[in-house]
Amino acid sequence: MALMAYDLYYLVNGERLFWRSAGHGVSLIDAGRDSAIAWRDKDGEAGRQLWTNIVAVNIPDTDSKDAVDKCRIDFRGGRFLVVTDAGLNGKADRFRAPVYHDFIRALHERLEDAPEGSIRFTAGVSQRYRNAMLALGVLAVLLFVVTPAVLVVDFHEWRALGPLTAGATFIWPFWKKIGTNRPHDYDPHHPPGEPD
Repeated sequence: MALMAYDLYYLVNGERLFWRSAGHGVSLIDAGRDSAIAWRDKDGEAGRQLWTNIVAVNIPDTDSKDAVDKCRIDFRGGRFLVVTDAGLNGKADRFRAPVYHDFIRALHERLEDAPEGSIRFTAGVSQRYRNAMLALGVLAVLLFVVTPAVLVVDFHEWRALGPLTAGATFIWPFWKKIGTNRPHDYDPHHPPGEPD
């Protein structure tokens, strides 16, 4: 049996308040049919799932050097594990980033030969979340860009140029984030964020 341990924080099944309740320590265990991913807390091993129980891996795209990287691993039965490169404060930790990338590479090396269709590899946010972001984005454009533009063009209300400029300036990064995080499948031989 071979074990590779990673000094990374994790959340199980949607835990919140990351910096207060996060577990610490994830391992990849190579043991033939009993190969698994395990996570531990201060009292020892807190959970373990066999490779064969993994049904999906999701890596949201990040478009900022200060963004926290995370990987969600879904198991049969609806349970999931989120592994992140964040520090205890929940913010990006430059010392954990290389450890996280090593973990992602090692995880995918173990899963890339799974039977086709048994594990779904996706990047970006869920379609439901993206639809909510799109709806919010459209509403923001209508309120903070279209409305001031109509005031300027139709009513010559030049004071609306300030809100129009501010609205466009603040909404543009939001639209970029929506585009960057579109849901899509990826090849496990080339996980997102890894050089080709």
